[in-house]
Amino acid sequence: MTTTPRTVHTVTTKILKPVRAAAAGSSTATDLIESLPGFLGSGGVCGVAVAVFDEPWTSAFFDDRTRFGVAGEGLRLSGPSPGSVAEFLALALTRLPPRPPAPGEGLCLDADERGVLEPEQECLLLDLMDDLRRPRLGTVQFDITSDGSRRPWEMLAFVDDDRGRHLAALGRARGGHRRFWWLPGSVAGLAELVEGRVPAHG
Repeated sequence: MTTTPRTVHTVTTKILKPVRAAAAGSSTATDLIESLPGFLGSGGVCGVAVAVFDEPWTSAFFDDRTRFGVAGEGLRLSGPSPGSVAEFLALALTRLPPRPPAPGEGLCLDADERGVLEPEQECLLLDLMDDLRRPRLGTVQFDITSDGSRRPWEMLAFVDDDRGRHLAALGRARGGHRRFWWLPGSVAGLAELVEGRVPAHG
């Protein structure tokens, strides 16, 4: 019997499909970016969040270490830089419903450049797919750049279910290797990834 290779792309598609389907009618990221004159080339953190909870919503944001700006549907914030990435992202995600991080330590999956997972990780993948089959309360997809550098994360997302909030992160391929993290989710944890502090799992 031939076994079909499990790929990390299967996982990311399952995570992001609800966002991509439901956000089609919301304001585009381009519209929001154009409303924030300091967004491009801010020299700090800038990004876009596309979220699906009871209703889809989007948010664009930047912090150039001097000032910050946030624009969303029915939301506009600006002012002096709060001084930390975590505080700034909390401002940018004011519409995010509060939920505790999901219990446990999370997991880490390793894959080759094609996204095919290591064979011995099937048990971890089964645990992850069990989480993804739980009733979903919301999803947020992030596209964030720090200091104008190339995005090190192919995917960043929050996934909420009845157990709490999960943080999903897929690193870009490096040297024929890529890694996927499924961690307890929080704004502080998201800030660590944006700042380049890679989780120590695995």
